[in-house]
Amino acid sequence: MKISLISCVLAIFLLGNTLLLGQADQPRNFYPKQYAERDAIIQMEELKHGTLVIRLATNTRKLASIKKAIKLANNEKERNRLGAMLEKTALDTRNQNLWLKAAFDSIYTFTPVLFMPDTVAIQLKTGVRQGIFLGPSLDKIDPSLTLDGKFFVAFYGANTSDEKTNNQGITVLDSTLQSLRSPFPYFTGRTSIRRMFEEFFNKSEGQNHFEKLVAKFQKRLEEF
Repeated sequence: MKISLISCVLAIFLLGNTLLLGQADQPRNFYPKQYAERDAIIQMEELKHGTLVIRLATNTRKLASIKKAIKLANNEKERNRLGAMLEKTALDTRNQNLWLKAAFDSIYTFTPVLFMPDTVAIQLKTGVRQGIFLGPSLDKIDPSLTLDGKFFVAFYGANTSDEKTNNQGITVLDSTLQSLRSPFPYFTGRTSIRRMFEEFFNKSEGQNHFEKLVAKFQKRLEEF
């Protein structure tokens, strides 16, 4: 009887340690699969009946940095070089935003869409729902545009997840600007190699890329 009792106590002790070690070995971002699936279903339902706000890049800091460098430049050649860089950065930013908007306007039908500059993202997060959204030409804020109900935020840029590092694509955030979890299709991208190939053979690659990207994004949402 003593041996049996000791064996039982020892077994319970070892089982407890195994469970504790198992929990300690879990990564900090561990989230049970069933909870992630439940959350994704709820979030997709909210998105389907809500609005997608597209956060457009302004490159405000980069442009300000180049302007400052122009003022500090000590020769005409350097000022001209920086001036050309400033002009190209502003043009590339503008074109990217127009391409992205045109693609959403012509292809995306899953939800209503609003566009805002990234400089007002904090205002959206803190509860502002009017006076921060861009008009059709993206040149200025349209004070008549209002956001009602549930919403999610999406932006175009490099993905930072381990699986698809450096891919450019559309990332979806929740209304607090926090990342979503798989299996929600929170990132839709196209490989850099494919973009390089298209750019080499197709001079209209910019608009073409965004059209294919938004079509892929729409399809993934519908399939989910």
